[in-house]
Amino acid sequence: MRLLKIIFVFFLIYFIRRFMQMYKNMQRIQEAQLKAHEDLLRRQRTAEQTQAGNVVNADFKVVD
Repeated sequence: MRLLKIIFVFFLIYFIRRFMQMYKNMQRIQEAQLKAHEDLLRRQRTAEQTQAGNVVNADFKVVD
């Protein structure tokens, strides 16, 4: 019975660690998507300014 409890605790720790890894990976993916979206918006803005003949090399942050 004691061995069963030890095995159960190890499985519990294993699954909690796997869940935390999945959660961290999801956060990394979301951060990468947000950065890609910000880069796309920055490129679009630069292209619009170039077309208007008003090229400004100002870095801006996107606030949702």
